[in-house]
Amino acid sequence: MGSLQDALLKAGLADEQQIEKARSKPARPAPSKKTTAKPSGKRKPRPRSGSGPARQTKPSAESDLARAYKARQRAEAQEKEAEKQRRVKAQEERRQRNLQLDALINGNTLNRKDAELPRYFEHLGRIRRVLCTAEQRDQLNRGEIGVVNLRGSYLLVSLETLAAYKEIAPDLVPQLEGKDEPEDDGSHYPPVPDDLIW
Repeated sequence: MGSLQDALLKAGLADEQQIEKARSKPARPAPSKKTTAKPSGKRKPRPRSGSGPARQTKPSAESDLARAYKARQRAEAQEKEAEKQRRVKAQEERRQRNLQLDALINGNTLNRKDAELPRYFEHLGRIRRVLCTAEQRDQLNRGEIGVVNLRGSYLLVSLETLAAYKEIAPDLVPQLEGKDEPEDDGSHYPPVPDDLIW
């Protein structure tokens, strides 16, 4: 041991007072070679000094994350349930409306089995058609009868039935009048340059 202390003195890493202090301290007893019987129970881990706040921070951070995750899951579940309730409510409203329309249309349609002439019109963004006789097509064009949509089928009805149908389901009554195009006044063309040579 003396040689290490001498080396530290020569290197300037220690001074005489530090070496004297080290010599005056009692040496640790060497561990005995006797094997002592280990207790059969588990040892309690000793809390490390300074590790208390770190241990508390980690579980609280994990619990915050777990709470946030559970809150998000609950919110998503509530949103799905609300969406399901909206769909069920809308479906029930459609069913009730269709029952009313069935009762209104029952026995009031003017469609005939011998109708062969198609009358085309636009409804819900697509071109649709209804089969009618020559007389019915003329009546449709004059606005004396109307067309309604019931579960994808287009039916000819009287004006009274058409008015009652419009009150319940205006979106299922196609507009048979054509769209009036504005007159072409030439204002949408770009001006002709003065230096243009024909």
